Amino acid sequence: MRLLYLMPVVGAILLGCVRMCDADEPRPVYRCPKITKAPVIDGKLDDEAWKIAPAVRLSLADTGKPATKRTIARMCWDDENLYISFDCDDEDLWNDYKERDDPVYNEEVVEAFLSPECDLKHYYEINVSPRNVVFDASIFDPINGCPQPPTSTGWDCVGLRTAVVADGTLDCRTDKDKGYIAELAIPFAGLGRKTPKPGERWRGNLYRIDLSPKPAEFQSWSPTLVKPVAFHVPDRFGTIFFVD
Repeated sequence: MRLLYLMPVVGAILLGCVRMCDADEPRPVYRCPKITKAPVIDGKLDDEAWKIAPAVRLSLADTGKPATKRTIARMCWDDENLYISFDCDDEDLWNDYKERDDPVYNEEVVEAFLSPECDLKHYYEINVSPRNVVFDASIFDPINGCPQPPTSTGWDCVGLRTAVVADGTLDCRTDKDKGYIAELAIPFAGLGRKTPKPGERWRGNLYRIDLSPKPAEFQSWSPTLVKPVAFHVPDRFGTIFFVD
């Protein structure tokens, strides 16, 4: 089991030596609506739930400035699941990994980090690639961005459902694609939680890595404001309010 993993695509980040740009920058708040009919997890955004869920556009993680590659994320919930969608513009759809818990975070991916306890000492990481390959982990006590024991990359979110629809040709590097949509249904029970009550809050962040075409972009809902780029910065997590 690897207790620490890096993202070599960012230049072999040393997560123990990250530098905060502006720790006082406000963290965003998302009012996550409760829905009466669950979306079908099919990689499409034609369900009524996604019309209700507020859209947020991800920005560059290290600066908070606008990204050139559009990524729109939404969240909603019901008694069983937290639902998250990512709508990504992408002119070059590719991914080499094919097995559950392969290190998809080294390539192109969307990610959700969730801290139900809000103490920021423990959170869950769930990644989905354009090939719909999942990596999930249980992260503990990230000191200066460096996960510590008992972090487990072998942890699986039981009951997790994901779907991806690509608008283009996956792994054909010579054509021009349009993008992909990823949908996640994350069961509260899979995170060891009961159904939230209206007004309950979690902390968390949403991310995307896109490496091609250049420039490579590392995007987030709540900018981590760390250089070199790092995602394991729970102090910068936004707040997710579960509203009825």
